[in-house]
Amino acid sequence: MMLWRKAEKRQPTQAQLLFHGLFREWLWIGLVLLPFTAYLSLSAGLAFNNPLYDDLRRLTPLPVDPRILLVTIDDQSLKKLGQWPWPRSLHADVINRLSAAQPAGILFDVIFSEPRNAADDLRLANAVCNAGNVLLPLERDGGASQPGEQLLPLLNCAKGLGHINVEADSDGAVRSLYLREGPPGNTLPQLAWLAYTLSGQTAQMPGRSEQPNSQRWHREYRVRVPSTSEPHGFPSVSYASVLHGEVPAELLRDRLILVGASAYGLGDRFVTPLSSTPDTTAGVEIQANVLNGLLQERSIVDLPGWLAALIATAWVALLLGLLLYRPRYALWMTLGCMAGALLGAWALLRLGHWWSPAACLIGMLLSYLIWNWRRLSVILAYFGWELARLDNEPKVLPERRRAPANKGDVLQGRIFALEQAVSRTRDTRRFMADGLECLPVATLITDPRGNILLANRIAREVFGNDLVNQNLLEQLADLGYPPLHNGVRPALSALEIVEFRDIHQRSLRMEIAPLLPAEGDVALGWLLSLTDLSKEREAQQHRETMLRFLSHDLRAPHSAILALLDVHNAESPVFAQIEQQVRRALSLTESFVQLAKAEADGYHFQPSLFAMLVMDAFDQVAVIAQLKGIQLIHDLDEADEGMVSADQSLLTRALFNVLENAIKYSPAGTTVRLSHGSAQGWLECRISDQGPGIAAKDLPELFSQYRRFDSAQGSEGLGLGLTMVKAVVERHGGRICCESVVGKGTTFTLQLPQLED
Repeated sequence: MMLWRKAEKRQPTQAQLLFHGLFREWLWIGLVLLPFTAYLSLSAGLAFNNPLYDDLRRLTPLPVDPRILLVTIDDQSLKKLGQWPWPRSLHADVINRLSAAQPAGILFDVIFSEPRNAADDLRLANAVCNAGNVLLPLERDGGASQPGEQLLPLLNCAKGLGHINVEADSDGAVRSLYLREGPPGNTLPQLAWLAYTLSGQTAQMPGRSEQPNSQRWHREYRVRVPSTSEPHGFPSVSYASVLHGEVPAELLRDRLILVGASAYGLGDRFVTPLSSTPDTTAGVEIQANVLNGLLQERSIVDLPGWLAALIATAWVALLLGLLLYRPRYALWMTLGCMAGALLGAWALLRLGHWWSPAACLIGMLLSYLIWNWRRLSVILAYFGWELARLDNEPKVLPERRRAPANKGDVLQGRIFALEQAVSRTRDTRRFMADGLECLPVATLITDPRGNILLANRIAREVFGNDLVNQNLLEQLADLGYPPLHNGVRPALSALEIVEFRDIHQRSLRMEIAPLLPAEGDVALGWLLSLTDLSKEREAQQHRETMLRFLSHDLRAPHSAILALLDVHNAESPVFAQIEQQVRRALSLTESFVQLAKAEADGYHFQPSLFAMLVMDAFDQVAVIAQLKGIQLIHDLDEADEGMVSADQSLLTRALFNVLENAIKYSPAGTTVRLSHGSAQGWLECRISDQGPGIAAKDLPELFSQYRRFDSAQGSEGLGLGLTMVKAVVERHGGRICCESVVGKGTTFTLQLPQLED
């Protein structure tokens, strides 16, 4: 996943701002690192270049060409032929011996700088002339390769003259040479190149031609000395053995023979990576290695500087991009790119080209270090911002403050703040677990997939087992939750909030709610509660049984008594008093029944015209008002379409009770006014009378049960009517209020929410 995405429409978070800043900063770092890497790759004296070349070259050795044979002036030859210098006549005899075997060429890596003997010089010159394929070296003297006059006859007979100069690196080791060098306009090829031309192969000289940059000396076609795969180097024979005819002619025939000194303290010797110890590589062995590479077309040539810089910067640029694309794998990508650079250098070396990956490796290492440093800085800044914001949050619990960290150390300060945050989180979790455990209902917390994370004691008792790490849906199915009986497992958000009976015949009500994060609307989990309503439902059943008893079994005898009294009403005044008491008991029973119905849960709501309900109650009290001589006035409009969701019988009864009270407590000849209206989503009904009114001190207790006030003296009742009205109005989502002035009357206002649709 990429670190930086397209900017969203919402306001970017602090983390996004920080990492966007890191992205811009990383671009600037790249603009500095890439030129720096290119500069390092153009620095020939970089310390890591030579060790890397030596190590990689050991992994790409060349096999020894069978055409090469060394004739070495070794310690054994010195013992047999005496101390150096030898007479030149010995060299003439060796050349004659070699020439008789018909070799492809003879490279004589010997500088004839000792005092001359005319006879020996002539003999040597004749041997060289007769052989016709002898190559001789020239010594660089005073900045120019000029042979002495005594050597002119010898050199004139040679097949070719070449230089044997080598190039020492900054550490003093010889790793390269120039195939052509000398004074400008008079350069000589390298002696190994001349031997290569004697093999019959024609090829362009490896390396690059360069324009002279000095008036004294010019060098071009630089190549590196390749190494061989043979542990003991090239095959060789002793100089003395050839001189004494001990070497078979078949061993010498068609060979490119290199003659040179290998004894310690004799001839030119160099420090090279080929040597196991310093000063052990003879010049003739260097010539043999160069010739071996030429014969196999595996000479090693340095890549042009611009190309080397381009490859190095390309590798570093690749790593810079990968660090942005996959920051979590920064270490492995860095190691992979470094290994890839080394592998690329090794592959190029096998193809005969040398590209030093040292600058590239340094650039990659700096990229990784700077990248981690900057990311750590950004992370510390983000942690500081988040921890400061967390510290400013309202404290739920008292905190255990520790000794503050050193303010000068940012990392230590962040660690201290993180410890405080972790401690607060642990305390909060403990608080949540303890609080959850003490809840009086079964409560569970799950993750988004329904795996239970926390469950309190009541929940364990309800489900009958340990619930942690269990699946909520499976537990509900085992408990008998109805929607899961068919085996379907819906999403937690689709669970129905229902009341059901479980397998133990308990009445359980399930409620579920999402646990939302502080920022966002994707649920982090779910909170589920199961309330055991078995006792409540049992009590409700008893209440319904009592209600049926009051409404039927208790009213039936009273009705029968009234029927009997109607028959014997004129027989005795006592019967009239009995009838009055029975009717009073029947009225009280009706009040109890109505209050019980109002407080019960058996409401049947349906859309209803509010004006029609008010008119029904108005019509029911019209006869009572007429008998008492009270005038009823209303402003109802039957065409009013304001609707409420109502239980029609209970709401009508509540309106009837208010109207009946207004008539009951109003003197004859007064007016009871009923008005209807709507405002701001509410339907309103106002009932005003001209009765004695209610004292201000009695208004707060007006809707309490069994409360009778001074203004109600002389009227029958237990004080349950208004209690029933308030219960019904509140169950409909409405409200009721009373305004009264003693001696002027009372006004009741009922408000119910209007149905919009």
